[in-house]
Amino acid sequence: MSSREIAELTGKQHKHVMRDIEKMCIQLEIDSAQFWAEYRDSTGRSLPCFNLDRYHAEVWVAGYEQAIKKKVARYWSRHLFLVIGY
Repeated sequence: MSSREIAELTGKQHKHVMRDIEKMCIQLEIDSAQFWAEYRDSTGRSLPCFNLDRYHAEVWVAGYEQAIKKKVARYWSRHLFLVIGY
């Protein structure tokens, strides 16, 4: 799940999601570089983002309100259905 997808689902600014992921990595004592990625915006610029695995996306969302947790859970349910069919 990308930080951009998280921002879209939660209605948060992408830069704030990036900041929160960095904080999470510091608290968990893991290197955020393992999640580092880039994307191209509409003007062709290469910009940073994070790609979290399911475990770390769930850890990230654990500190947020129920409505946000529900959106992320729904994302993973749909994603797994599309990938493996259940």
